[in-house]
Amino acid sequence: MPYVLAPGANAQAIAEREYASDPQQVMFTAFTSCIGVLSLRNGQVTGVHLSISAPDGSLFDNAAADQVVAAVGAWQQIKVIGQIAFWENPANGVSAAFAYLIQQLNVPQDDLYPLADGTYGGENDNGTLELTY
Repeated sequence: MPYVLAPGANAQAIAEREYASDPQQVMFTAFTSCIGVLSLRNGQVTGVHLSISAPDGSLFDNAAADQVVAAVGAWQQIKVIGQIAFWENPANGVSAAFAYLIQQLNVPQDDLYPLADGTYGGENDNGTLELTY
């Protein structure tokens, strides 16, 4: 079975391989080796919680990256947060797909936020996408 993203039921607790939107704020469940994509589009904050692999062991790949691109749409602001160095490490098997994701989303280098394990999110602060901790 391929790596699949699904709509999340709670924008305040977006679990692994889920995405959700809210006009004000989204929060992820705890990151360990995860990353999150946060976007702001038309006043809506969207969060996508990405794990290295799905429960069946399938790894994040280019098809999964395309799902992320579809979930965030034509964003106005974007940030990628979390265990970025872990995802860039070729030993983890997803570095090429991570690079593809960053390229497809056209994420500026200053909008990559390496963060340790923790619980994070993003908010719409008067039209500016801000990280929440």
